Amino acid sequence: MTFLQELTERFPIRKSREQKDAFLRYAQAQARRMGYKAAISEDARHRNFVAGDPDRAAVLFTAHYDTPANMVLPNLIIPRNLPLYFGYQLAIVALLFLLCAALSFGIFALTQSGPAALITFLIAYYALLLVLIMGPANRHNVNDNTSGVAAVLRLMERLPEEVRDQAAFVLFDDEEKGRQGSKAFVVRHPEVKKSTLVFNMDCVGVGEHLLIIGKNYARPLPDYALLQQCLTPEAGITPHFYPSTGTTMNSDQRAFRRGVGCVCCKRRPIVGYYTPSVHTRRDTVADEGNIEYLARHLTDFVKALAEN
Repeated sequence: MTFLQELTERFPIRKSREQKDAFLRYAQAQARRMGYKAAISEDARHRNFVAGDPDRAAVLFTAHYDTPANMVLPNLIIPRNLPLYFGYQLAIVALLFLLCAALSFGIFALTQSGPAALITFLIAYYALLLVLIMGPANRHNVNDNTSGVAAVLRLMERLPEEVRDQAAFVLFDDEEKGRQGSKAFVVRHPEVKKSTLVFNMDCVGVGEHLLIIGKNYARPLPDYALLQQCLTPEAGITPHFYPSTGTTMNSDQRAFRRGVGCVCCKRRPIVGYYTPSVHTRRDTVADEGNIEYLARHLTDFVKALAEN
């Protein structure tokens, strides 16, 4: 059974304290089986899984293990089409505004009270926002971000022992609540925040286009050039390297100065690159080939780091 299959079958939701506890016990057991030293880092109220020594590693491989709330509307990931992305976000805000305005208008019609209508609007608006972030768990999260967790675990398993000191691995808590786990992690590891190359995998299970999005402080590094050399095209996967400027990927790499985000996408005319079905009941599939591609080529990258 692959990591993706096991995670989907045994830990389909990782949202409550008990669900996260069960997953973290599993992750620690897998790390011990592979020969890694692993621990749960209690950073503020967030619990991040850490394998290896992030303060000494040349590169940090990361993903978030928490799972999202169930949403009627998908979280649209369109990294290279900024007008459509921001237009979609504004449309969601406008929809929430109209729903709350209609409710407050009804309260005003019943009570003839402006303060009551305003209070109703504010309560309804923030309640809907809370439901979007903290609402009922979505057990369908194979791509977001079970695929990223599976890719990190598979890379850990594949990496030869003689080069493991080059890498460390972190699975972040509470990315879905505003990247709180990674924000807390960098408070504990300020040098990692400033100086370490961080490769973050989020939604890597669907799509034949692999987008690697490097922040401006990461892209000039010799290690980033090695990464470009190692992530080469093959049947079914085409890598594309983009700067963070002009690209959207709101995930944990943003907490790090030298962060690099990785997401898999499909491509369609006008829309461009996109990742479908995230945060909805349709997020039920991920391609094992994508995970194996990342594990294989990132292993080559770590070997290249050890040689240079």
